[in-house]
Amino acid sequence: MSTDQMEYFKAKYQTLEDIPGVGPSTATKLREIGFKTVEALATAPIQYLTTKGIGEATAIKIVVAARKTMALTFITAEKLYEIQKKKLKMTTGCKSLDNLFEGGLETQSITEFHGDFGSGKSQVCQQLAVTVQLPEDRGGLDGACL
Repeated sequence: MSTDQMEYFKAKYQTLEDIPGVGPSTATKLREIGFKTVEALATAPIQYLTTKGIGEATAIKIVVAARKTMALTFITAEKLYEIQKKKLKMTTGCKSLDNLFEGGLETQSITEFHGDFGSGKSQVCQQLAVTVQLPEDRGGLDGACL
């Protein structure tokens, strides 16, 4: 992750209580109605908070503060296209899975595997730990795994 990307994700407020205007009782109320993180609060509709017993002035103040700390920005479609072009794909080691993922697993993305006990999730992850180390011409990323 680049320095710019790390700056983008760095939040000023780590907990609800860090937000100006959120005291212990307000934080407790927010958690009771489902807002446990600053990120969740930043995406909350103010009207929803007011229907749950948070005063309108308080709701506006804390949601605006949470949104400012998140450094939410918009980018153009052209910029998004440039970011997408830089993504690489890595083989899973299985042609059927690679076809399912349209060429393999994408970098700069999160891929979740879930399934029943014994369905092969751990085996896929172990295979990916090896595959990432392969040279690019063999479907890997010439990378490392920890």
